[in-house]
Amino acid sequence: MGDVGALSFGATLAVIALILGKSFLLLIIGGVFVAEIFTSLIQLLSKKYTGKKIMKVAPLHLYLQHKGWHETTIVFRGWLATIALAVFGLWLAFIS
Repeated sequence: MGDVGALSFGATLAVIALILGKSFLLLIIGGVFVAEIFTSLIQLLSKKYTGKKIMKVAPLHLYLQHKGWHETTIVFRGWLATIALAVFGLWLAFIS
């Protein structure tokens, strides 16, 4: 899936979540993406206000590569985390 497909898919999910009143679940289901953005944001703010980096590299997947993790390991664990967060988010959606 390219950028156009991913953006339209994400926009569709966001609209559905807003219509159903479950927009907070998008943060849980998209937890891996939120972590990637959060690490980049923390790095940027830290560098801007203190002049020091918290991590040697950001975002999170590049940091893990820098620590010696293989790319396939990072992708596989990202898949597992995404599946777990998606199941948890769907469970929350159905119980609330």
